[in-house]
Amino acid sequence: MGLTSIDLNADLAEECGDDAALYPYLSSANICCGRHAGGPESMKKAVLAAIRHDVVIGAHVGYEDRENFGRIDVELDYDTLRKSTFDQIHDLLEIASSAGAKVQYVKPHGALYHRIGNDPVQAAAVVDAIAEIDTSLHVLVPDTDVIKSAAAGAGLTVVHEFFADRAYLPVGTLVPRTIEGSVLHDSQAISDRVLQWLAGGAIEANDGSSISIDAASICLHGDTPGAVENAAAIYQRCKSAGFEIKSWLAS
Repeated sequence: MGLTSIDLNADLAEECGDDAALYPYLSSANICCGRHAGGPESMKKAVLAAIRHDVVIGAHVGYEDRENFGRIDVELDYDTLRKSTFDQIHDLLEIASSAGAKVQYVKPHGALYHRIGNDPVQAAAVVDAIAEIDTSLHVLVPDTDVIKSAAAGAGLTVVHEFFADRAYLPVGTLVPRTIEGSVLHDSQAISDRVLQWLAGGAIEANDGSSISIDAASICLHGDTPGAVENAAAIYQRCKSAGFEIKSWLAS
């Protein structure tokens, strides 16, 4: 793919993982905005940690559904979802600003992330809320025509990611979490597939076929058991292979 550097991001401030141990390996932090998990104190702690480790800050917005950790579809109309998205980003912006930091991108969480890839109404609600706040905010979203079209219409820059710790279907989407083997845990295997992807832009799907993935960032889930070991393995092996861990937004 001709890359010399790659971003490594993780979902943080969800109060369910060892965030402090993850930061040294990351270049971008998806900071939970307090609706699907976490809260103001977790957000403040995450922002300060990101500043200490020189990690780019992103707003991790999701459905306001703590019971299901934001991983179940929620039926929302355009206005309701737009306001929720706007409020979540604004909350993190205020916390970051008070700490002298800047929020540079937005990544939807869980079910919302996947829903906006296929639902024009919810896609429009999310990107319109982001654009109302600041069109310079990048959006880390699925590689689908629906969300790319909505983001382009709102004047936003789209970025895609490769999920290092999740299995893929042959069609290029993630294996649903309800299916055994959807989440990967072996650090060696995870870092192997990262290097495979960096070498040629393709990985092996769950049926053994080869699929191409267009991305500028690698994602790890902070709530997955072994997340720190996975991050360390990816970081160390990428560095050994000559790749710098660096945000696509870093100068």
